[in-house]
Amino acid sequence: MTEPYAGRRAGRLPRVVRAWPGAVLLLAVLSTQLLAVPVQDDLKLGVVPYKSPRSIVRLYSSLAAHLSRALGRNVRVVTTNSFNEYLQRIYRRQYDIIVLGSTFYFKAHDRAGYQAVARGYPSFRCGIIVRRDSGITEVGQLRGRRMAAVDIMDRGGYKLQVRALKASGIDPDSDIIFHFRGRHDSVIYSVLSGQDDAGAIRLDALQRKEFDNVLDKLRIIYVSPENPQFPFAVRPDMAPELKEKIGAALAAITMAGPETAAILKKLHLQGIERISDTEMEELRRRRQAEEAGR
Repeated sequence: MTEPYAGRRAGRLPRVVRAWPGAVLLLAVLSTQLLAVPVQDDLKLGVVPYKSPRSIVRLYSSLAAHLSRALGRNVRVVTTNSFNEYLQRIYRRQYDIIVLGSTFYFKAHDRAGYQAVARGYPSFRCGIIVRRDSGITEVGQLRGRRMAAVDIMDRGGYKLQVRALKASGIDPDSDIIFHFRGRHDSVIYSVLSGQDDAGAIRLDALQRKEFDNVLDKLRIIYVSPENPQFPFAVRPDMAPELKEKIGAALAAITMAGPETAAILKKLHLQGIERISDTEMEELRRRRQAEEAGR
């Protein structure tokens, strides 16, 4: 029987075997080079849970994709099921970028050092809604009624409406039965279904497509003064150049291009402007003066 490789020169290995040590060396060099390149984690865009987690991801996914392209780094939308859980994650600095109401922003800034970089516009108003067939036409008629609100910490879905109640001589602690529904759309549905007699919401929540066919069933009995839109803020330990890139990328979302215009339309905004902590502190002082004057 012929021996394997018979007729070859003694001690000479087949070509594939002789090539193997070189391949191993090449792979080792490539592996070392790959390990030398740092792997960047996703940037987490933490959005305040004013809607369901699924809806939040749907609304902000286009914005996250825009940021990913601008930064050359993946940006992922994350949220929670409750305002309290959201704040606790902020205090632990689990988000790189946050989108939240100004009341929550001040907590994030004071407790965890987050810094404002941008804010949407125009401003928005809040209000109190009732069913049109309820017979309720003014705030003073809400004494003894059930009222849906978003959360006890929410300015647009509770605090401003409480001021309106007090201005009408109603004690919100003893004269109103509050039900906290967690989200603006949940408040609207609770009023439409008759579970609650009135609801405290941001009025731009009524612009959502899902409510197009029911607007004629609702009446607005209180409208607040204008309020600034949600600010965008970043972690205090973020590299200055990354912070600057994020602010610039957000400000580049305009109505001029079809893709960026679609992002704004989803969020019911006309644009996003650069802001700083200085402007947010001025807003805080105005609100404190407003509170002191009441």
